[in-house]
Amino acid sequence: MVNKLTYNIDTVNIFRNLAKMYLSNNKFNNAIKNFEEALSILNDLEKNNPNNYLNYIADTINDLAILHSKLNNFHKSEKLFNEAITIQKKLINENPNKYYRSIGMTLNNLANLHLAKNEFPQALKKYKEALEIYRTLVQKNSRTYLPDVAITLNNLANLHSTKNEFPQALEKYKEALEIYRTLAKETPRTYLPYVATTLNNLANLHSAKNEFPQALEKYKEALEIYRVLALENPRTYLPYVATTLNNLANLHLAKNEFPQALEKYKEALEIYRALALENSRTYLPYVATTLNNLANLHSDRNEFPQALEKNQEALKIRRSLAEENPRTYLPYVATTLNNLAVLYSAKSEFSQALEKHQEALKIYRELAQENPKTYEIEYAKSILMGVDLFNKSKKDLQKAKSILSKYRGIPYADELLVRIKQMPTKN
Repeated sequence: MVNKLTYNIDTVNIFRNLAKMYLSNNKFNNAIKNFEEALSILNDLEKNNPNNYLNYIADTINDLAILHSKLNNFHKSEKLFNEAITIQKKLINENPNKYYRSIGMTLNNLANLHLAKNEFPQALKKYKEALEIYRTLVQKNSRTYLPDVAITLNNLANLHSTKNEFPQALEKYKEALEIYRTLAKETPRTYLPYVATTLNNLANLHSAKNEFPQALEKYKEALEIYRVLALENPRTYLPYVATTLNNLANLHLAKNEFPQALEKYKEALEIYRALALENSRTYLPYVATTLNNLANLHSDRNEFPQALEKNQEALKIRRSLAEENPRTYLPYVATTLNNLAVLYSAKSEFSQALEKHQEALKIYRELAQENPKTYEIEYAKSILMGVDLFNKSKKDLQKAKSILSKYRGIPYADELLVRIKQMPTKN
């Protein structure tokens, strides 16, 4: 066995680059293994040369934390993010500008994690702390740090949007968009993609508020930008074209404009299928999501055979993905199972409907036991579906209410609690 002390920083970078290569191909276990190997070498180097490798250690821990977050290993991820911040704070005296920025990035990542776990106060605190750091740095060097301000504003807006705090979300998105438009005038290749992303976010917000003309305008501008970018670099930007087409189709569906929605979903699906032929690990999840959306469209039009076909293909893909990465894809399996349960129920095929619902309920129950803050609301919603579709008892209704009462103040939970009040009581 080679002594790690004979390694140097070049060896570390080889392992880090290998990890990133595996990550780009969704080979998550291999990525973790290589990040951990790099971290192990760095820790040995740091013992023999104190304070010379802390910055590399912090960066590698941060990369590992992001990866664990992607895999829904939230407890592990949070621990690693906090460890990275502790190291970065030690490094501030050495180079304040550099490491304040690094802390800001890690705070943003940690806030994203809290948002995924429905821990909104913690997410808000971390985003605000990151934003304060970046606004201070901008006063010294606006060209370098304005993009960081805009990213954090976008993240803050996403949080406000999730909480249905639409005025605050709109304010943050607009400021981010103004920054990106300014930056894009100087360097369009770098910042036009961010303009388009923020337009997409703004359009989603307008759509949630049923402000359809404003949403349509923003989606169309975003789509136009992505189509131009995709002509020059299709590998990078075609996925964004497809995502925006999906969003546009969802908008048309909300307006009952079925032909336009169908056209956009089909184009998005065609793009994702082509991308999945080249990189199935990355793009099959998007194929499944678009199939799911198409199934919802067909279901709304009472086109049950087409809806069933699309849902079944989506379920097959998601089951396959969940075999390799259950933490990430089992929630999507459960969503598709519940969609199938509703579809079978509409066709009066109640035994198939019940079978699919019970499997979905089992998945959500197990996910909620492992990670309650992320999945208990979905578990409660699935319980309510059983009451709706299968005349489940008052006991089930009370169980759902008890779970949701823990999450008062979260809009999604509050909406379900209102729904419970409106439901007729079962015996």
